Amino acid sequence: MFSNEQKNALESITVEEAKALREQRTIGRRKFMVGLGLAGAATGAALLSGCNGSYSNNTVSAAGPSETDVLNFALNLEYLESTFYSFATQGTDLPSSLIAGSGPITGQPTGKIAFANQQITDIFNEIFFNEMSHVMDLQSLIGSGHVTRPALNLSAAGAVTSANILTIARQFEDVGTTAYAGATSLLTATNLAYATQILAVEGFQAGALRLLAIQQGAPFAAADSLDVPTSDPGASILATQGPTAAGGFFATSGVANATATVPQALAFTRSTSQILQIVYGAAGQTGVSKGGFFPNGLNGNITVS
Repeated sequence: MFSNEQKNALESITVEEAKALREQRTIGRRKFMVGLGLAGAATGAALLSGCNGSYSNNTVSAAGPSETDVLNFALNLEYLESTFYSFATQGTDLPSSLIAGSGPITGQPTGKIAFANQQITDIFNEIFFNEMSHVMDLQSLIGSGHVTRPALNLSAAGAVTSANILTIARQFEDVGTTAYAGATSLLTATNLAYATQILAVEGFQAGALRLLAIQQGAPFAAADSLDVPTSDPGASILATQGPTAAGGFFATSGVANATATVPQALAFTRSTSQILQIVYGAAGQTGVSKGGFFPNGLNGNITVS
């Protein structure tokens, strides 16, 4: 967890510090990519499903979205997550260097959230720092073509309070993880390496929040039939059957959803249409271009469910 010095640094980060951190992370990432020799990395498209044909309703070419389109789609989601965690943990918006040209923000809590204990406080602070760093990473990777933050309604799932923040945050992390899992088949080389590293962090965070939700008895917010409720069905069931539709610690394929096409124990993937249906609050609806957490829609070329 964070030391007191790290916590103070998070709470008092300045525009200049944010810029310097972004530059340092960009240089470090580039050196890391060169060291790995990722120029010939494979996309792994044959191993993933859930994305084929999913862009037919979006404003992209018939050949499919560009990699910049995909990364900007992810950046929209990172804007939502990082803004949510910033207001929840810091009581204020992101550094101005990250949100130039931003749309209006509504539904934010009026101050820092009072978490149940110090462990949860520390975990949320760490997630905030990670999500803010993801915005920096993607902006640096995309360059001048990155989209600005769209208008956000942080209370689309209800007013953000200490009573429901675990439920909302857990859904954000589950959706983010499955979004990156679905997007990896559309990326190559350095872009793929970035996405898979972010995917791993989102997965770590999703697991931490899932366990906290079980421990705290936080209500389960079902996004769709791909999710497994956060309840412990009992050691005997888990020991003999693994996670079932009755509950489990992790969302895995081939268990909760009888129509799942991904083998058991692999993560679910979501297409852009599925993601947009969730964040727009339009479950089961295609052709929707705004609503929910994004009252004016996403920015970029992938905007319609």
